[in-house]
This record gives sequence, structure tokens and C-alpha cells, in this order.
Amino acid sequence: MNRLPAGVGFLVILSWLCRGGGLAEAEEKFDPGTLKPFSEAVPYLGKHETGLYPGGKNEIPEAHQKAGVRVAAAIRPLDPDGQPDDQKGRILALVLGHSNCAMYFQAFQNHLRTHAADLHPRFEMINAAVGGQQLPQIRQLRGGVWDKAQRLLAGPSYTPKQVQVLFLHTTWHGAGNRGGMPPGPFPETMQQMQRDMAAVLEHCLKLYPNLRIAYLTCDGFRHFTGFEPHVWREAFAFKWLIESQVKGDDGTAFEDKAGKTRRLPWLQWGPYIWDNTWDRSYFTDGVHPARKALDIFVGKYWDFLKADPVARPWLFQAEPARR
Repeated sequence: MNRLPAGVGFLVILSWLCRGGGLAEAEEKFDPGTLKPFSEAVPYLGKHETGLYPGGKNEIPEAHQKAGVRVAAAIRPLDPDGQPDDQKGRILALVLGHSNCAMYFQAFQNHLRTHAADLHPRFEMINAAVGGQQLPQIRQLRGGVWDKAQRLLAGPSYTPKQVQVLFLHTTWHGAGNRGGMPPGPFPETMQQMQRDMAAVLEHCLKLYPNLRIAYLTCDGFRHFTGFEPHVWREAFAFKWLIESQVKGDDGTAFEDKAGKTRRLPWLQWGPYIWDNTWDRSYFTDGVHPARKALDIFVGKYWDFLKADPVARPWLFQAEPARR
């Protein structure tokens, strides 16, 4: 039987206690059926473009993907000092996020182990997600996920200089909305979330100087915590941040080029998992994913990465026998 990652157990109990109060009231006040998945590209409030990428599309722009393929081609196993070592070096992918992230990626790590023969022999994933570490806590740039990552990368087996890929799965909102708090003003709240994610990613480059690529994913359906449409709206922050890099906005450069200094890793969406058809059976407590939700996440991410040309050189064998 799988054990919950550190910090998750407390949140499970806390959210269970919350279910009898403000959460139930919030459920009655908002009908999640009024929202369409962000990936369906239905304008929000009649004017705010959805869809994962510019133009209301869910396909990554060709030029941005080509840039990602070029960046990924430079990823290779590194020794503890960050020097190339194809025989003994490592390609480390670091996971940062909150309790749901910890559980989703623990399940994904288990899946990767069953497909070890398909993977690059020097690839390893390090899960530094911590319960209670939503984006506002991570944005403090100390404690929580940062301390856990430091412990996991303390050597001699792993070091910060071997981290080249980041998986950031995050949310602005905590375990439960007991007071039925309405969502913050839109779009200002999501613009702040965008800025906070950019600050976190820029900090990651300082800690992990060889970091090249980051996959960003927002949290799933959160109706039973009383945090809809709050969490649905969070996709805007991810969209706007990635779009800003696609467009070449100041402060988003992923390589030193044409007078611009690298400030962020190369960014793209991971799979979008928000789904308002999920009922309570998809959760253990209204907050944390049950087995079938974990299976959906794992299946979507695995299929996504198998089809992603950016992931191919560092995640998979040169000639994988993928299933």
C-alpha cells in the first residue's frame, strides 16, 4: 500500500474536517457546469481568450517548439560539478508543488519505474513537492519545497548542478475555502500569479544553473473544496506566462541571445487535467486525488511526453521500444 508523501496526511485530515462547513455551502453557491475546460477555447466573460497557447489553440507554436527541441538537444548527463559525463552523470528532473503535486508525481514516478527499459539510462526524477506549499508559499523562496529540494540534492548522489528539467504543478489556493471566499478580482489576481510563477522560475535558474526546460501544469477540478471558479481561472496565469515567452517579452528569455540575458527556462504546458465531470469518487477527501484521478494524470502525462519532441532526447532511450 502506497504511503502519502510527507505533509499530505495532515492536509487530508484538515480538508475532511472542512467538508461539513464552508465547503458544502460553497458547493451550493456555484455551478461548475457553467465553466468549460480551458482547452475548449471558449472566451471567458466573452472577451478573455482561453486555449493553452496564443490564438485560442492548444498546440504549441511551431517556432517555440523548435526552440525547445534545440534547447533539449543540449541536455546530457552531468557529473556532480555539472560537467558532461555520459557514463556516470545524471539527467535530473525536479518536481516542485503542493500535496496534490506530490501525489500525482509519486504515481508518475511509479509508472516510470515500470517503463525503465524505455527511458534514458541516466534520467532520474526528484520529487520535492510538499503538502501545504501552494504558490504563495513557494513564492517566499525559502522553506518548504526549497528545503526539501536542498536535502534531496545535497550530494554525493545528486547535486543542484545536475538539474536540467523542472516540473512545476501548482495552485494559488489552499486545501479548503471554509469561509466561501469569492475569487480575487480578475484579471489582476491571475496577473499576480503569473508574476509569482515567473519569480519562482527565475529563482530556480539561480539555484540550478543548468536548468533548461520547465513543464507547467495547473491543478485539477476543485469544486469540492469550494475553490471554483478560482482554480479554473488559474489557467490564465499559466497561459499568459508561457505566451509572454513565446512572444519574446522582456524578462522571459530562455537563452542569451540578441542582447537579452536568460531569465527563465524554456517553458511549455504539460497536460491540462481540469475536468468538471469529476465527482467525489475522484477524490479521497474532496481535495486530494483518488486512485482513478492519479491514473488519469499519469496516463495524460505519459502520453504527452511520449509525443513531445522536446522530451525525446533526455527522457527516452535513443531508440526506445515504447509501448
